[in-house]
Amino acid sequence: MRVTQTKHGLRLSQHGVVISELRTSPGPTHSVFDVLAALLVLLRPAGRIGVLGFAGGGMMAPLQALGMKTAFRTVDLDQASYDLFCQHCPDWVSGVQWQRADAVQWLRKQKPEFNLLLEDLSVPQDGDVVKPEISWRLLPGLIRQKLKRDGIAVFNLMSPPEDDWRSALKKITREFRVTQVIHLDDFENRIVIAGEQLPAAPALGHGLRELLRKLRSRQAGRLRVRSVRSLKLQP
Repeated sequence: MRVTQTKHGLRLSQHGVVISELRTSPGPTHSVFDVLAALLVLLRPAGRIGVLGFAGGGMMAPLQALGMKTAFRTVDLDQASYDLFCQHCPDWVSGVQWQRADAVQWLRKQKPEFNLLLEDLSVPQDGDVVKPEISWRLLPGLIRQKLKRDGIAVFNLMSPPEDDWRSALKKITREFRVTQVIHLDDFENRIVIAGEQLPAAPALGHGLRELLRKLRSRQAGRLRVRSVRSLKLQP
């Protein structure tokens, strides 16, 4: 992992790919982390939130700027990035219940009581940073099992390793009744929101843009929300 200093904190990267913008004061990162933070604020889950993949806590500065104080549970194998977060953002540590563990093993031990689960895992591979295979094949079903009936899943995805986007997304959407996809102009990432019931795509897009404008994030005008046709679960 490479750590470089920025105007507002630290940038954590691997193989030239940014894995976290560790801003040390409330405000925008002008990256995917702003969109993820705005989603959490917009969806406002009333109960337990879980985050698979914390890295350096890129969401924390925009969450603080948007006034979200809800604590969440998170799991990651990267102790070094979490230590940097603790060192540079000590005032925010109390809102994060962090555990060093394998995401699948951790999730399997949890009760089905999450109101929202965010999957934000990545791994270095062949000089690049990609989603692990479990993000496409194993985690969608496991996440659905650990959500409450009205719970919401959020997946921060990068280009699939083998399939095209359409085929890869089906592995996720088939597990949920309703899914929507956020396309980002500046990044290859696609953010999938899934659950039993979701806000309509126009309302979700409008709400996200309003929050991102409030945050003064450059991502406010650089995203599109598209509904995905619901797919029936396999018997």
